[in-house]
Amino acid sequence: MFAGLPGIGVGTLFYVLMALWMPVREIGALARGRSSWTRWRLIGTQFCFAMGIVGSIAIADRVLVWVLGGGSPRAVGPARWLNDELGMHAPQSILAAPITASLILLAAILLAIEIVRVISRATKGRTRAAAAAIDTSAIARAGN
Repeated sequence: MFAGLPGIGVGTLFYVLMALWMPVREIGALARGRSSWTRWRLIGTQFCFAMGIVGSIAIADRVLVWVLGGGSPRAVGPARWLNDELGMHAPQSILAAPITASLILLAAILLAIEIVRVISRATKGRTRAAAAAIDTSAIARAGN
């Protein structure tokens, strides 16, 4: 959300969340006997990349706070905008607001995708039923 600060956008956030979810999902495959060392090696690699991204964002946040001249900056999160008292208890981070905005945007995108998927399945079911009815009536007419 901030130009020049890679790693806090929606795409990176989605990648990190999926890479951190991979080991959890693979445990289910392991229980069903569908796991392999090759898959675990890929999962380990992606997990390490994701942790590297999280670590680099945390380090960048601390460096930015230090460069901007504050050992303990005031929170820049949405809580401070709503109420200064809430801001006192918010995370002491410069990147809290952009990361929160990315989380909200990612949640909205995933929700929209799920809504379209549900509507698509419902429409496809009605279309198939209508097509079957048309085929049946065409066969009945051809037989007469």
